[in-house]
Amino acid sequence: MKTKIFSAFALAFCLSSFSVDAQTIGLTSTTPTSSTTIGGGKSLFLGSSAGFSTLASGEGNTFVGFQAGRLNSSGIANVTLGTFSGGSLTTGSFNVLIGYGAGGVSNQQANVMIGHGSGTTNAGYGNTFLGHQSGGSATGSANVMIGQNVSGGGTATAPFTSSEKLFIDNSNTATPLIWGDFATDQLKLNGKVGIGAVTTFPTTAGTVNVSAYKLFVTGGILTDEVRVNLSTGGSWADYVFAKDYNLKPLSEVEKFINENGHLPNVPSAKQVQEEGIALGEMAKIQQEKIEELMLYILQQNRRIEALENKFMTTK
Repeated sequence: MKTKIFSAFALAFCLSSFSVDAQTIGLTSTTPTSSTTIGGGKSLFLGSSAGFSTLASGEGNTFVGFQAGRLNSSGIANVTLGTFSGGSLTTGSFNVLIGYGAGGVSNQQANVMIGHGSGTTNAGYGNTFLGHQSGGSATGSANVMIGQNVSGGGTATAPFTSSEKLFIDNSNTATPLIWGDFATDQLKLNGKVGIGAVTTFPTTAGTVNVSAYKLFVTGGILTDEVRVNLSTGGSWADYVFAKDYNLKPLSEVEKFINENGHLPNVPSAKQVQEEGIALGEMAKIQQEKIEELMLYILQQNRRIEALENKFMTTK
């Protein structure tokens, strides 16, 4: 029993005495006593050449893997895990770099980069990259990039030179499936969106082609306002008041109703059941009928006034 305790104690003593330039394990657990002490304080290096260049001014680092953090000179509180992870990191601090070659710019600050080749050319700060080569060519700061190869490889171009952005996709596309701007509180979805029990995205609704529609909702929508833009759907119903507008006589309107069961230019119940209602178009049609009704009222008012005047003159 005593032998086992002594062996464990001896092993712990040996590990705490390893220097950082060891080829397989380097460990420092005490504050350096001079500016030439390699490794700084409170640092752990595991792997051939891990933290090889770290001097006393760089402390609180954990470098694990072949040549992980090998060029670090004064960076503090970095964690790198994987071959060549943080390989070019010299003065950057507070980074978490995980994966083969993750991170790679000397002065990276406060980044979380996880994945092979993640953030290899990014010199920004406060980025969060997750995925194989995620943020590989991004140059901005405070970005969140999730997915394989999002801004991966090549020379950084817009929008990957921006800051405070959100990108979620599985490819190096400038129009990711999910895009966001943290500075302006904007979120954009570059694809179809289903809310509720939406299992498939239909291409038709009754007889209407809805393949270009982007939002599908089941369960209802509750909001305090809906604004419909008619800029591409024709003009508003004020054409009724144009001098050349063909206002049908009431007798003709009555005949149409008797024959068809609905007002002229208004979809029938069967048509609505099959095709649904386009809110903007339906609002315009209803406004058309309101304005036509006003014209009929004005016509009737003129006739009433004419009859009253005739009655007064013959009395």
